[in-house]
Amino acid sequence: MVPPEGAVTHPTWRRDTPNMAPAPPPRSRPSLSHEPPRPVPSGHSKMANPPVLLKDMKLMDVKLGQLGSWLAMRDFTPGGIMGAIRRGHSRYYNKYINVRKGGLGGLSMVLAGYIVLSYMWSYSHIKHDRRRKYH
Repeated sequence: MVPPEGAVTHPTWRRDTPNMAPAPPPRSRPSLSHEPPRPVPSGHSKMANPPVLLKDMKLMDVKLGQLGSWLAMRDFTPGGIMGAIRRGHSRYYNKYINVRKGGLGGLSMVLAGYIVLSYMWSYSHIKHDRRRKYH
């Protein structure tokens, strides 16, 4: 099967044209160390990620016992807090607002968050009205 004209093809796709040169063999990477490769323990993959420092971990990757020391390493200066808000806003904007086929998902999340936040702010007034309603 020949792809249509102008279609992007996979690098291993071969056309039946005589002027197409065969793909070169993949180059192997030179070893950076002179040590022999260490055996991989069972249950681990060869491409295991290097260990991440606790201060560079995301909140979802921190274990419960490490939470106190992780919080102590955070930057609670006004600049650090503004940087965290800026990163969170850009992550939210790029994930839910700045998309090709957008929907109401991102805006409805902001609206739901606003409703919950305003309820929390006015809860002290609302709880006093519960008892006065029928008396």
